[in-house]
Amino acid sequence: MRADGAAALRAVLLAAAAALAGAAPVAAQEPATVRPGMPEADVRAAWGEPVTARSRGPYTYLFYENGCLRSCGTYDVVILEGGQVVDAIVRAPAHRYDGVSSSPPDRAPGFTPPAGDSAGAKKEGAP
Repeated sequence: MRADGAAALRAVLLAAAAALAGAAPVAAQEPATVRPGMPEADVRAAWGEPVTARSRGPYTYLFYENGCLRSCGTYDVVILEGGQVVDAIVRAPAHRYDGVSSSPPDRAPGFTPPAGDSAGAKKEGAP
């Protein structure tokens, strides 16, 4: 490389480094929060568009990526009744639920016997 080309390249690199040095540091982003009673439009504004959404009767389920689908066994899920948040299952650090979740992150998984399953039910008179 010729001396004048090297000087020009050095000047461009120094200008880029100076511009980056003057840039404000990137702040840690607060998790987007969903609250009980929040309407669906506000959930979508906070967390973006879900991977998928399902509805049945008055309930709508919004499913969001959380980065731990294989290890957690579920997406993050926001449950709405009549268009308002009633529950959420959250594992992603970028998501937060301000209500009381039916499945908090520290809850240990356990078997729930199906209704009418006598194998998992206590016998009458048993302690």
